[in-house]
Amino acid sequence: MTKKSVDTIIIGAGISGLSCAKHLYENENDFLLISNDIGGRILTSNDGNTNYGAFFVCSDYYHLLKYVKLKSKIKLTEFCFHQNNNYYIILEPRIIKYLTQFFKMIKILYKFRKTFRNFRRKSEQHSQKTVIEHNSYLHKLYLQNASDFVIENNLQKGTKDYFSKALYSTTFSPINKMNAFSFLQYLLPLITPIYKFRFEKEKMIKPFENKITLGNVEDITYKNNQYKIKYKDNFLTSKNLVLATEINWSKQYAQIKKTNKPVTTKMYHISATPKKIIRKGYYHLFSSPSNVQAIANLKDDTFLFYYKNEPAPIKNYFQKYKIISSKTWDPAGTINGHTLIESNRGNNLYLIGDFNVAGLEESYITGLYCANQINNK
Repeated sequence: MTKKSVDTIIIGAGISGLSCAKHLYENENDFLLISNDIGGRILTSNDGNTNYGAFFVCSDYYHLLKYVKLKSKIKLTEFCFHQNNNYYIILEPRIIKYLTQFFKMIKILYKFRKTFRNFRRKSEQHSQKTVIEHNSYLHKLYLQNASDFVIENNLQKGTKDYFSKALYSTTFSPINKMNAFSFLQYLLPLITPIYKFRFEKEKMIKPFENKITLGNVEDITYKNNQYKIKYKDNFLTSKNLVLATEINWSKQYAQIKKTNKPVTTKMYHISATPKKIIRKGYYHLFSSPSNVQAIANLKDDTFLFYYKNEPAPIKNYFQKYKIISSKTWDPAGTINGHTLIESNRGNNLYLIGDFNVAGLEESYITGLYCANQINNK
């Protein structure tokens, strides 16, 4: 075995780990990034043209937009909502009876977006936990159940027939399990343009690709103010350790006893002939307790089919199909609950990622925050 020492070791090369590495590199800080893969849950098809994990980016992802290529805009008129055997698009006469609730929701979202963008800015220098707890509006939302928020604002009908389906397709959660903060965050595409995208991974990692090593970390110990990391047949030591992995793996080393609850999803990428029920619109949204969570028509005779449990009811929506690829995310994230976790764990140990607030831009910012803490020492 060989030994090597660096100032900082980052474990995990999802968007938070890559962000941390990028900003450490720009400040000429000594580091090494170890990961099984590069990109984490930004997973694509073999040809790189189809996103399987994160499907869209918002136009206000100011940090992340530097490293993605925007493709087509996703329009609200392309969505189709499914309720039992009924399906409807947003531009139908039935929408008239929901207009009051839609306008009320839009007003709420504009207020939330202004505060949320300020939260992002402050989270570059302070932990998400600190920023949320010091903002009474955001903290109240984080501690409130989304279903209670809906009742408090008299949004039940619009939520049942529209909002809950948009949320189920992106969070894979029913609203009675999520907090009001996430409820509003994931409805921001109602007022913020969203786009399909291609992650330009090579552009992001090229400056520091010689500081990335692929491998599986087997053990971490802390002694004499140093971290000792074992992976493959190597031992590495560092002063700083950054855990940028899925929280259920990180928590054993970060001494985390409680986290938000995980959500899971499964996916098939298929070439198929659709049945009538999904010929209206391109993005098909469902709500709990449906086993189907979302179906996306990629406009190239292929579809993404997201569902919860086997068997996948593909035959209910397609006359014939051929599986191109499949994927299971277990978990796809930890979005349900009210637990805020501090990123700075003491002893130069940092926890970054989407365990408090999910989202590509938010995960990126946790990496930036961590790099700022290390660079400012």
